[in-house]
Amino acid sequence: MIRRKVTEEQVQIRERIMAELGAIPALSPAARKLLTAEGFLSYFLELRQLFPTYEQAYEELEAQHERITGKWMYAEYDTFRRVYKRWLKKEKRSPK
Repeated sequence: MIRRKVTEEQVQIRERIMAELGAIPALSPAARKLLTAEGFLSYFLELRQLFPTYEQAYEELEAQHERITGKWMYAEYDTFRRVYKRWLKKEKRSPK
């Protein structure tokens, strides 16, 4: 294996970056769950009956996702709805 020469300046930059990354707090298990497609759907399945419409439940989840990550999980409700409908079809086909 070829080792590259690292200057003292590069070592300082590396240490600064590693300290910056080390200061980032770990995500909670709930946040990690929300950040996956499966977890997002899981939360939606729990919340869908607790809001007047499915779309409102979706919008609330997206607001939480955006609060944590700065961006939406899905482009819009219709995109999520397609994922949800695919999941429903798959659930109907799978034996219990």
